[in-house]
Amino acid sequence: MKRTMLHATLALVGTVALIVVGVAGGAATKKGKPTNSATPVFKLHLKPSQEVPPIKGLRADAVGSVTFDLERSSAGVITAGEVIFYFNYSFPGSVNITGLHIHQGAKGANGPIVVSSGVAAFTDADGEGNITTVVAGTVTATLQAILDNPRGYYVNLQTSVNPGGALREQMHNPKKR
Repeated sequence: MKRTMLHATLALVGTVALIVVGVAGGAATKKGKPTNSATPVFKLHLKPSQEVPPIKGLRADAVGSVTFDLERSSAGVITAGEVIFYFNYSFPGSVNITGLHIHQGAKGANGPIVVSSGVAAFTDADGEGNITTVVAGTVTATLQAILDNPRGYYVNLQTSVNPGGALREQMHNPKKR
């Protein structure tokens, strides 16, 4: 009797496991538009060669991300959002950083600021560091416009030597967390 009960229990557990795996596998292969992420992450590598016009002779870069922390309605409409800027930068020496922004503009074109990181000008004596800032209350239509056409926007970091921008990269489709 105990052996029959054990076999029945194992069979039940096996069946449940197959159902769970089947459901999970089916969800993973479901076709169609992916679910809107609450936290799309744009991973970027800002370079002087991407500026318009390109900055020649500057050996500097910034690697990091712009993350949208979004709240959505049940219909998927963005109702609120924060923008998180996180960049590690490297310049050959002392640098006066004057801004970090998202601009509207296609590759090869300059455009207006649509999201400012709020970074106040500061001097970094050794030229290497990190900028992390959270921008609350970003206009939801702007966030949606960037998600709809990320390649129509770019991120750039400005310095006192290059006030129009020293480092830049065009945005692209975000990773989803």
